Amino acid sequence: MIHALKPSPISNVQEPERVFDFFSHVPEATHMLTRVYSNYGTPASYREMNGSSVHALKLVNARGEYVYAKFAWKSKQGERNLRPQEIPVVQGKSTSHATVDLYGAINAGKFPEWDLTVQVLKPEELNKFDFDPLDATKIWPGVPERKVGTMVLNKVPENFFEATEQVAMAPGNLVPGIEASEDRMLQGRLFSYIDTQHHRLGANFQSLPINKPLVAVNNNHIDGAGNMGNRKGNVNYEPSRLAPLKEDANARSSNLPLVGTTQQQRIAKTLNFRQAGEFYRSLSTQDRDDLIANLSGDLKMVKNADSLNTMLSHFWKADADYGKRLVKAVGADAGKIAAMAAALKE
Repeated sequence: MIHALKPSPISNVQEPERVFDFFSHVPEATHMLTRVYSNYGTPASYREMNGSSVHALKLVNARGEYVYAKFAWKSKQGERNLRPQEIPVVQGKSTSHATVDLYGAINAGKFPEWDLTVQVLKPEELNKFDFDPLDATKIWPGVPERKVGTMVLNKVPENFFEATEQVAMAPGNLVPGIEASEDRMLQGRLFSYIDTQHHRLGANFQSLPINKPLVAVNNNHIDGAGNMGNRKGNVNYEPSRLAPLKEDANARSSNLPLVGTTQQQRIAKTLNFRQAGEFYRSLSTQDRDDLIANLSGDLKMVKNADSLNTMLSHFWKADADYGKRLVKAVGADAGKIAAMAAALKE
């Protein structure tokens, strides 16, 4: 997906032809694409947008009992998005408008806040849904959101490069009590992100001040690029009797039972289109109009008829009105798209 979304290796320009060539093979992306091409995909500012963990994680207590959880950030400033006609006006003045707005608010003492909420499911509740709750393309409708804290941004970095460009985000950066779930995409990202940060920042990126844990971590993993000089003495290996390090049992992952098979196949309960349709129908009339304008603008640039028709059938399957409006906007054959949508399975 990332390669499809990036600029063409030939023209170095992002091309809808490439983007939708890929997504025409990925019906589970219908929900994500609908959200991205809605006005939620163009937030007016960082202060006025929500955030989501996307993946389900596990919360594990001291007895080894666990539940599944999804986290979300809710902006206390409310949500505000840019409409299609506003985008060239705002970005025509500054492509850094969101950063300028955030820094301006903080420097003026108007500190933005987000409430942290969590949704929780017991393991035995996973099968009560007609989709897989560990599928990262799905939300958990009907599961209560509990507020567990509030984040306040009250200062800006003194050195943008050190504190922002060198940040090494990775889903494996978890504290004891929070663990990765069996979400297949999350399991892959646990490996890929750490590889990316090693490649991008060097072997010792977790020793950089911005990435260093607040609680000191003692180990003998040393040297290599960017060595920070955290280890002293003659022992640079583990285990050792000459310079023993005490293990913290609480830092170990819990022993949780797993049942299943190794496989290379799709998730059993996909439900690829329903949540996209539900989101479309939740939008106001104006927001639906803007979604059609945003999405059809890129779809019109797709020359491959198979890719275009397949994408249109996905959106039609999600919601017939949604599909009909896109078909009309791009000048496609409504009868053909309706038949293709009818043949699709959730």
